[in-house]
Amino acid sequence: MNVSRAKASLALGLMVCLGVGSVASADITGVSGPMSTRGVAAMEIAAPAFATNAAATNEAQQGFNEQQDILLTTDVAVDGGMISSGTWVSSHMIFLNNPGGGRITHNDVVWTFDGDVLGVMSNSNGGLEMASTSILGSTTTTYPGSTFNARGFEGNDDYTISGNTLTVDMTVTQPGDWIRVVTASPVPAPGAALLAAFGLPIAGLAKRRKR
Repeated sequence: MNVSRAKASLALGLMVCLGVGSVASADITGVSGPMSTRGVAAMEIAAPAFATNAAATNEAQQGFNEQQDILLTTDVAVDGGMISSGTWVSSHMIFLNNPGGGRITHNDVVWTFDGDVLGVMSNSNGGLEMASTSILGSTTTTYPGSTFNARGFEGNDDYTISGNTLTVDMTVTQPGDWIRVVTASPVPAPGAALLAAFGLPIAGLAKRRKR
């Protein structure tokens, strides 16, 4: 038996013995609030190919899920503090980026998540967000390669955390505002954790079994 087949057999045995089910997710579950000053409602979108100032534009707050259900192997800095290594987290990005001239204000938008909000990265030049992109960013999204002025919050921009909800106020001209939101993820069942230790993605095993 070759090594990959041996690993697959071992993993499948663990799944049977430990009753491993599907891995939980901790994504955006809803968004509500008034329309922006452009008359557009906030919405959740799929992770875009590009999250850059030139490519990702809108006229109301939009949010998308980034990395989901990952175990931090290093401390991650957020506004005013740190999320410790060893914490299971999911990541999400919320942004408002004016496609043209003028000002857009979009206040009192309430974002709801599966897990409690552990922290937000909103510093003005986007340094916290950029430092964590390799860990938390979507693997299918291209992000800016450097910080730049007014990428995060300034002026009247604000947010309030209450459990698993985040209420966000954004006012932008150009460039827009991007913030990263880190939420708590359910700790996987012991079987899922063991499979992760063996480096065997559960979804991948399921696909191979179907074939």
